[in-house]
Amino acid sequence: MKKLIASGRADLADDYAEHLVDQAAFVLRTQDIGVMTITPPLLERLARRDELVDLVNEKVRAIRWGGTQMDADSRHLYRTEIFPGIPLYGHYGSTMILGIAGQRFGPGDDDPCVFDTFSPYVTFSVVDPATGEPVAHGQRGQVVMNHVSKGLLLPNNPERDLATRVESPAGGVGDSVADIAPMARFDDETVIEGVY
Repeated sequence: MKKLIASGRADLADDYAEHLVDQAAFVLRTQDIGVMTITPPLLERLARRDELVDLVNEKVRAIRWGGTQMDADSRHLYRTEIFPGIPLYGHYGSTMILGIAGQRFGPGDDDPCVFDTFSPYVTFSVVDPATGEPVAHGQRGQVVMNHVSKGLLLPNNPERDLATRVESPAGGVGDSVADIAPMARFDDETVIEGVY
């Protein structure tokens, strides 16, 4: 997807995304679904098809989204109008750390999604991208992920994402993050969002 978009072939990227939704449609029509895991761009495409919205509302007990950001307006629309009554739950993660951070329970539905790590094994810090110094709580900066476990040692891995630094839960190590969005540039390259 990202290569197609970068090369100016948005029409082919669009065809591929529709192909992915067609595959999801087949699964929704033919199988019992408990939890649907999907990226926000694909959920948006799926929601354009009335038949698939009906199938999700009939069969799916929870929607787990991740892979890229979802804004508060979209979350509100999905929860209240498109998929009412179906819990919508986010995850934020990275292939590099072999893990995810789950959405914190408790804030109101219209509050920003706050993601907490599996501390102490996977931790975040939020830093000023120019200096590498931590930003204050409530301020935005670049996400740095760390994975320190028996299976992997990958400290100080700068991510291509910006986030608001949030205090971690009591006893947690590192930061929690909210309002995640891609950086415009990372390693001197333009960041391109695809379907995940």
